[in-house]
Amino acid sequence: MEKHSIAAVILAAGCSQRMGQFKPLLDLGGRTVIEHVIASFRGAGISDVRVVVGYSREKLIPLLQRLNASIVVNDHYANGMFSSVQAAVRCLEPSTGAFFLMPADVPLVREATVKCLAAACDHNYEKILVPTFRGKRGHPPLIATSLAGDIIDYSGEGGLAGIFNLHSGDILTVPVPDGNILLDMDTPGDYAYLKRKLLRLDVPTADECEVILRDIYAVPDAVIDHSRAVAGIALWICDEMDRHGFSLDRELLLSAALLHDLAKGRAAHAAESARIVRELGYGGAAALIETHMDIIPGTGREVSSAEVIYLADKLAGGDRRVTLAERFDRAMKRFGDDPETAGKIKVRYENAVGIMARIEAMTGALDFSSHLMAGAPL
Repeated sequence: MEKHSIAAVILAAGCSQRMGQFKPLLDLGGRTVIEHVIASFRGAGISDVRVVVGYSREKLIPLLQRLNASIVVNDHYANGMFSSVQAAVRCLEPSTGAFFLMPADVPLVREATVKCLAAACDHNYEKILVPTFRGKRGHPPLIATSLAGDIIDYSGEGGLAGIFNLHSGDILTVPVPDGNILLDMDTPGDYAYLKRKLLRLDVPTADECEVILRDIYAVPDAVIDHSRAVAGIALWICDEMDRHGFSLDRELLLSAALLHDLAKGRAAHAAESARIVRELGYGGAAALIETHMDIIPGTGREVSSAEVIYLADKLAGGDRRVTLAERFDRAMKRFGDDPETAGKIKVRYENAVGIMARIEAMTGALDFSSHLMAGAPL
């Protein structure tokens, strides 16, 4: 199914009773909540975006008009969310093959998630596609328009879940590395949490990394074990630098280390791993992953996060900690007969030694390797 035949329906007709404020127009990082939801679809290439309005429509419609979103008015919004679903479905053109259904209070779903579901729809155009994160279903489902008649005629008992129960055999779950599909915004506490979450949108959580590695790309266990070893070393270095007054982003380091070998075995795997991670919406981690094999080290006193990932990778042999001498001696024994490869190994070793020396200068450590091997503080 071509993307132009997919619509996005955003449900924004409710009265936001538990929040105490009209949720679609709440500020979220300088944009309204509804703007975030619309942007996630348009950024993923879904141009046909329809918003169902009801309560406080007079406040919402002017913004939607400025955003060129189609407006569906539900005069019966007090009957519940399913009445908005039915109102939207009645307005779909016959040429629309499927439609996303998104409550307006789920504003942080990533563009990559929408793209993933749209791509899956190409081969499953008669299905209900439901994104899952670690086995839990979330938003937005992508529903074949062939079910429109059933939705319009349905009594409404159980809402959309009732429709899904009637068509349980047509549901296909699609694992996605986006925990935000589970995050709605019902209460002021939820709202505060999402405002904090927005600030870290380009940094995957450890759980999201696990889904990427295992559920999406089926990375071999040996590569995952190595990545975890690199993560442990990177966090150890980070903590030691922090103890000496040099702070780095711990979560960013963790995610980059866990995903740095995502494309191991492919040509130019560092660049390919970075490309994949960037397309998933995690640009911060991708920037560190890109230079984990070859880096132009800094010359200043402070060591960057990218340099920490580079060094940590060189201090992990498989799933265990090793010294730089041990790691590079092994590499020279395997590839040293090739002058070009041997030259690259030498440069990588010198870069690693230089980064380690700068960390030692920052922390006052006299024997970095011994402390690392023992897991002891500097």
